[in-house]
Parts: sequence; structure tokens; C-alpha cells
Amino acid sequence: MFKLIISEMRISQYTKNLLIYAALIFNGSILNPQKFFNASLIFISFCIASSGIYFFNDIFDYDNDKLNPEKFNRPIASGKLNLFTGKIFSGVFIFVGLLISSAVNFKCLLILFSYVILNIFYTIKLKNIVIIDVMIIAYGFVARAIIGAVATEINMTAWFILCIMFLSLFLALSKRRHELTELQELRLKTGREVLKFYTIELIDQMINIVTSCVIISYALFTMDATTKNNNAMALTVPLVLYGIFYYLYIVRVKNSGGSPDKTLYIEKPILLTVSIYLIYVILVRNFIFLF
Repeated sequence: MFKLIISEMRISQYTKNLLIYAALIFNGSILNPQKFFNASLIFISFCIASSGIYFFNDIFDYDNDKLNPEKFNRPIASGKLNLFTGKIFSGVFIFVGLLISSAVNFKCLLILFSYVILNIFYTIKLKNIVIIDVMIIAYGFVARAIIGAVATEINMTAWFILCIMFLSLFLALSKRRHELTELQELRLKTGREVLKFYTIELIDQMINIVTSCVIISYALFTMDATTKNNNAMALTVPLVLYGIFYYLYIVRVKNSGGSPDKTLYIEKPILLTVSIYLIYVILVRNFIFLF
């Protein structure tokens, strides 16, 4: 049973929660032990709570997942982990996650609680409402960035929050485009209910809009007067442009990009770009003072 529970927790998805450390990195406070400890506590709480949500989602979608070629092997969908056990672990993980967040401060508890509640409603209904579905996904990433800033008591510039929001929308829309393309190419009869409201043309138009927003907001973030080493950070703009353009190539030419975390490992240019960017930002914002 232990292996089934670990599998259902979807630990591979925890990479999304690393965004919690963004405020720490960009503020140049990664070497502050107390701030790093608080961010780590919130990271752990978010991981545990999100696993509880994954359990809840798979329980609610049990009947549909059994028929889904990509999801039928999951412990709950396959019947290897019964629904009652799943419900218990869902409640326990969510409770423990909220409990840990409360140890940091009350604001963190409220943010994580809002994330949990919104995702529960997303699973029940909101994931089937066009446009609202991708906006809620984007909120999840924004919540991670904000809770990281709140936990470490760091004031993040609005441009950075906007960057996170637009980039999250970009990835969410790219995922929907991949799902819709796959549905059409394979002539599948089953898929997300919300996909019937989308068209490739509509998604492409929205991707074009958020792509422009990501680039503009990021450029303004790097040049913000309150941004530490802002001139050095401006040098990362070409790197960000390349990353976004290559991801567009993956989405529109290779008809992929359905899973950003898998794309990161499969597509070497994306992995290399992200690695160079992170190393540069960590060094410039925390160790090296340029310009």
C-alpha cells in the first residue's frame, strides 16, 4: 500500500512548488537562515496539501479516469487503492499541510486554505467552465509565489507577480492546446469536458496575447528601480525570449507541451535555458554585485 500512496501523491508534481522560493532568490535573501527555513516549511506544507488535493481529484473523477488511457493506471482509478482509503489520506494530507503553514504565520494559512478550497471547487465544477479553468490554474502558481513572499516577509514587485500570472496562463493554454490537438488527431471520444468550448484558433489567439504580456512584464520587472542589480537582470531578457520562443515551437510545430514538467526534462534546450537562467539569477541576486 505504501507504494500506491506514494504514487497517488504525485511527488513529480512537487517541482511546481519550488516557485515558493522565488521571492527568496530574487530578493537576494537565499542565505538568510530564518527566511530559508520559513520558505522550506511552506514548501513542505504546500506539497502535502497538494497531494491531498490530488487524492480528492482522483476520487471525484474515478469513473472518468477508469476510461482515460493516460489515467486508468493510477492507484485509485485502477482500483488498487480503494476510495475509502483515498478519502482518509486526502483529508489527512490537507489538514497536515494547513497545520504546518499555520506554524509560519496566519496569512500563509489563509493563502493555502484559499488554494485548497479553490482547487476543490475546480475539481467539482470550475474545471468545466471555459477560460475560468485556465485562470484558476494560473492562480495556483501566483498563490505559490505570494505565499513564498509572505512566509519570508519579502515585498515582491507587482511586475514579478504579473510575470508569474501571464507565464502560468501561457503554460495552461499550451496544455489545453495540446489536449485539443491530441483529441482531434487521435479522434478520441473522451477528453476534458471543457475542451468542447475551445478551438485551436481561439487558444492560439490567447497564447499570442499572454506571450506578449509575459515578455513586457518581465522586461519591466528587470528594469524596475526597486529591483536589485536591475541592469544585470536585464541581460536575462534574451534568455527568457529564447525560452518562450522555443516553447512556442514545441507547442505549435511539434504539437507537444501538454506537460510542462515533462517537457522540461525531455526538451534539452528548455532544460539548458532554465538551468542557465537559474544559475545566473541566483549568483547575481545573492552573491555577485554587477553594474
